[in-house]
Amino acid sequence: MLERECKMKLKFLNTLLFGAIVAVGTLANVANAGLISSWNLNGDYSDVSGNGHDGTGYGTNFVADSSGSGNGLSASFNRNYIALNQSFSGVGSLPELSASAWFKTTATGNWTSNWALLDFDRSEFFNMFVTGAGEIGFSTRSGSEINDMFSSMSGLNDGNWHHVAVTYGASAGKNIYIDGSLDSSIASMGALGTSATRFGFIGDGSEASTFNAARNNLYYDGLISEVKIWDNALNAEEVRTEVPEPSTLAIFSLAIMGLASRRFKKKS
Repeated sequence: MLERECKMKLKFLNTLLFGAIVAVGTLANVANAGLISSWNLNGDYSDVSGNGHDGTGYGTNFVADSSGSGNGLSASFNRNYIALNQSFSGVGSLPELSASAWFKTTATGNWTSNWALLDFDRSEFFNMFVTGAGEIGFSTRSGSEINDMFSSMSGLNDGNWHHVAVTYGASAGKNIYIDGSLDSSIASMGALGTSATRFGFIGDGSEASTFNAARNNLYYDGLISEVKIWDNALNAEEVRTEVPEPSTLAIFSLAIMGLASRRFKKKS
C-alpha cells in the first residue's frame, strides 16, 4: 500500500512539473513568434533565427564575460562594430517592432557618445542605444517626425550587465523596458520608416544604404550579447521571458511540491 501511494505521489508531482515546464516554454515560444533576427554573439556573428541576417565583425572580438542570458562569451567593442546583413526600406514599412539586447558599459559622455546597441539610422528607421549618462535611448522616425525617447532610469553605465527591450506599435505605443520592467511609455506616432534603405549595425550608427556602407563613427564602448529583433510589439509578459531568473522554475517546483504535499495530507 505504501509503495503504491508513493508511486501515485510521484506521478502527480511529475504531471504538475511537466505542466510548469510546458507553461514556461509556451511563453518563450510566444515571445519568439515574430522573431526575425537573433545574434547571440557567443563567439560568432551568425543570425540564429534562421533568416540569414548574419553579421560581420570589423575589429570586434569576444571575451569570456557571460551576460544574464547565460552565454559564455560576449562581443567586446572599442571603436569597432558589427555590420548586419539586414536592411529596412520603404515609407511606413515597420508598423510594429521590438528589439532587445544585453549590455555592459562604463562609458560616459553626451547622449550620442555611446552609439549603438542596434542602429538602422535614427533619422530613417530606429536606433536603440545607451547615453553617456547611462540612460536608454530609443529613437524612431515616423512620417516627418524624429522622436528621441529616453528612459527615466539612468546610471546603467555602472559596469554591470543590464537587459534592454524596446517595443513599438499602434496599440502598444512606444516603450522602453529595463531588466524586464517597463520604464517609459508614450503613444505611437505611426508606422516607422522612410523611402531610404538602411542596413543595420551593432556598435555604431548607420547611414548605410548598402551592406557595411556609411556609418556615424559614434562608437559603443563595452560588451554586448543576445541582440534580437521582432516584427511585432512584444507585451510586458513576453519581454519578461527574455530576462530569465534561474531560480524561477526551482521556486515554482517547490511551490508545486508543497501543494501536492498538502493535497495528499488532506486525503490521508
